[in-house]
Amino acid sequence: MTMAFQKVTGCDGGQRRTRRWPFACLAAVIWALCATLPPAPALAQNAAPYARALDLAAEGRLQHALDALRAWQPDTPAGQEQKLWGEAVILRQMGREAEALPRLEALVARRPDVPRFRIALGETLAALGQEDRARLHFEEALATDSEADRARAAKGLGALEVTKDWSGHFALSVIPATNAAQRTSARTIMLQGRPFTINPSARRASAFGGRVQAGATYAPRLSEAVRLRFGLSGDAKIYDGNAEDDITLRGEAAVVLTLSPDTQVEGGLTYSRRWIDGAGYSAGPGLTIGFVTYPTPRSRLQFAAVMDDLDHDSAPALDGVRGLAVLAYGYAVSPQLHLRGSLRAERTNARSASNSFTAWEVGVGGTYAFRGGLRMGLDLGWRAAEFDSMSLFYGTLREDEQLGATLRLSHAQVQMMGFAPVFELEYTKRTSTIPVYSFDDLSAQIGLTRRF
Repeated sequence: MTMAFQKVTGCDGGQRRTRRWPFACLAAVIWALCATLPPAPALAQNAAPYARALDLAAEGRLQHALDALRAWQPDTPAGQEQKLWGEAVILRQMGREAEALPRLEALVARRPDVPRFRIALGETLAALGQEDRARLHFEEALATDSEADRARAAKGLGALEVTKDWSGHFALSVIPATNAAQRTSARTIMLQGRPFTINPSARRASAFGGRVQAGATYAPRLSEAVRLRFGLSGDAKIYDGNAEDDITLRGEAAVVLTLSPDTQVEGGLTYSRRWIDGAGYSAGPGLTIGFVTYPTPRSRLQFAAVMDDLDHDSAPALDGVRGLAVLAYGYAVSPQLHLRGSLRAERTNARSASNSFTAWEVGVGGTYAFRGGLRMGLDLGWRAAEFDSMSLFYGTLREDEQLGATLRLSHAQVQMMGFAPVFELEYTKRTSTIPVYSFDDLSAQIGLTRRF
């Protein structure tokens, strides 16, 4: 049998070369994809099956190449990774993305430091409609010194922005908490110099609840640089009676402008409605602005601001304008390690000066992808708030300091019908000049989430 790359001579050589040039192109593509991992010295004597599979693929005999790889039993880590990569590449060539997915997930779990594996996984996830997970891997793959890999990851991210007008998310979790209502542990407080006992029902108590988060967004493109965005989202926390149920609905209409491939700005209108324990709590319109850019291939700078004009159903003293501004910066040290930091400023101008305050918050954090698929994120924050005037009821000026820590765990290879498991552990401790506002709480969220 004549091999595809065998030199052919004679009067029919031009015809044979014309007929076989597609195989030559295919061979070059597959060789470039499969040759990511150089054969380790320990693999040399066992590399024949892998080389044979490459030859079969170059001839266009993809199923035979896949069978050869499946029959191969490499006895070194490098060989096992070559086998996974070769099978994944060939399966993708055959259009069998769903079968390639677990092989690429296993590769990224074994070698989270190889951007090309992440890019291929992102492309496969995007083809299967799992865009949220695809975006994560594309963003992590940007932290590479290879310009070709960065360009391919950026192309994958860009494709996600234009693939469809409709998107959505859904998350369901349970929330055990030691103090979900954020109540004080103090038994007595001083009022006008006299001690008063706090009712046990108003003190700290553990609670158990559930949380549902869902939303849908429609973002039609008006031109290459302009999109509209219409969204509706909801967030509901329902507890067992030891904390208040809290439900919020929010709608938005925004314009998103793409100034360059690396920069976007947006602005829009919002309307929110909130209920506490089934009764109306607050409602009102708002404004939002946002800006995001990538100063370097490894960094991301984002600014967002929200201003809400809220009316409260049964507490008119709280009516007023609330503004929040956030500046966030992220840097990818490597495909495995991402660091981030943020500054937040908050201002509430309530009708009552004793309910008006200014707050500042500083946050730092990072995410690390371990070999094996485990991804861990840790965020730390410090917040300080000072109110405008003395509380008439407590007879003192309220000043708060709050510390928070959040640990998030996920696994790149664990999924259930497209839903990714989520585990989040959060600790919050506030110290206030008015003891009734001091509290500490340890809570967890355990559930499933998915973006559509």
